[in-house]
Amino acid sequence: MLKELSYMNRYIISRFRTHKPVILTHMVTATCNCKCKICDVWRRQREGREMTTQEIFRMLDEAREMNFVAYVAWGGEPLLRPDIVEILGYARDLGLYTCVTTNGFYLPQKADELADVADLTWVSLDHHTRCHDHMRGLEGVFERATAGIVRLRDAGGRVAINCVLNKLNKDCVGSMASLARNLGVALTFDDAEVFPGFNDEYVLSPEESRDLFSKVLEYKKTGYRILNSRHFIESRINGKRYPCVQPNFFVKVTEDAKVTPFWCRRNSSILGDLRKQSLGRILNSGAFEKFARMAKDCRLCHNLTALEVSLFYSARRFFTNYYKISNPYLDFIVNFGF
Repeated sequence: MLKELSYMNRYIISRFRTHKPVILTHMVTATCNCKCKICDVWRRQREGREMTTQEIFRMLDEAREMNFVAYVAWGGEPLLRPDIVEILGYARDLGLYTCVTTNGFYLPQKADELADVADLTWVSLDHHTRCHDHMRGLEGVFERATAGIVRLRDAGGRVAINCVLNKLNKDCVGSMASLARNLGVALTFDDAEVFPGFNDEYVLSPEESRDLFSKVLEYKKTGYRILNSRHFIESRINGKRYPCVQPNFFVKVTEDAKVTPFWCRRNSSILGDLRKQSLGRILNSGAFEKFARMAKDCRLCHNLTALEVSLFYSARRFFTNYYKISNPYLDFIVNFGF
């Protein structure tokens, strides 16, 4: 609990004083062993050189000095990096909450090590059967991911499933909730993002999304460990959007040290380069401030990341909930690694 209170205090400093990001999301590699039908990462040409271990350590040192709360490693497939355990361990030793998002293929052999360095491991799992292999374009990934979840759980690690809803798994809400329960872990649901020209045919229509999240809400009400907040699920049902606060929460670093907006539909420009500038200089630059101003008037995104943090950031909800005995903000930090 002391660690969670430390994270909360750092968040409060950001929320009410600095208004700077607290979560460092890092695409540690763009390389992936999957060829997912709903993803565009593996299809894109990459020219930059991945950050070295020492470059990442320097970035993490500065992030901690700048009041960051969490480090989230993703990709591509982060477990393809031979130094991923070392990176997560370094971040954790600095006092950062450490998260890693993986497709789970290499999880069985990495589980014991991850249990010691990752505060939370997200496993991307989109189907309750081996149909998941077809969706991911990789034979055996379902079996290895589920085996890895069990091994990591038994080793004392915290692990959760993230299920991306799309036209290929739109009948699987209940089955995925049951799978997570059987594996002894929690899960979240999210909509597939549109990558024009790549996955348009698989993205849910607004009506399909609304119907599926109505089912998600019913399963949450009946006690399944679904981590999506009620506010988020209800917003996916009623279509209500909220002003974006991602620049106040997240910063993204690409595999080749570029700093960019995290998951933004309107702005994917490079805000800085950690090989040429410090993280602090980038976050205090005109380019970052311009991005933050633009985001305040934007309501385009409806994904889990954008909506949950925008709901979380609301001052009214903050003061309504902060002093409750069961503090939803501490729950949010613990559940999502924030």
